[in-house]
Amino acid sequence: MEKETKRLIESRPAPDSTSAPLFHDSSQSPTAKRLQYAFVGIVVIMVLISIGLSIYRGAVTGVNNGLYFMLGISLIGFVVIEIFLIRFIRNEDLPKEKSWFLYFVGACVILEAIFTNVLLFDEN
Repeated sequence: MEKETKRLIESRPAPDSTSAPLFHDSSQSPTAKRLQYAFVGIVVIMVLISIGLSIYRGAVTGVNNGLYFMLGISLIGFVVIEIFLIRFIRNEDLPKEKSWFLYFVGACVILEAIFTNVLLFDEN
């Protein structure tokens, strides 16, 4: 028994220094993962502000109520696309190397949120 255990221990390869750590995804470092969470958090905050303002503006003004609500709903449509992208990357249906597209769509959502806020409070 001891001889067999000793043989198994000796035949086991030495740990490789290039192997990925066990505590995080091999394709992302902890810093990259934190930056991704921060970016998604910023997108969520911008979208919530814009949707809240569109509901407020639609409820307060009597003119073009539907237009203000539609601005918020169109923003939700882009967020759904962003959520699908996150799920595709997490389920590995989309390669991790294509995660730049997640940031591109997120930047487009942020721009649309800014433009929505500008249109919501245009006085003309």
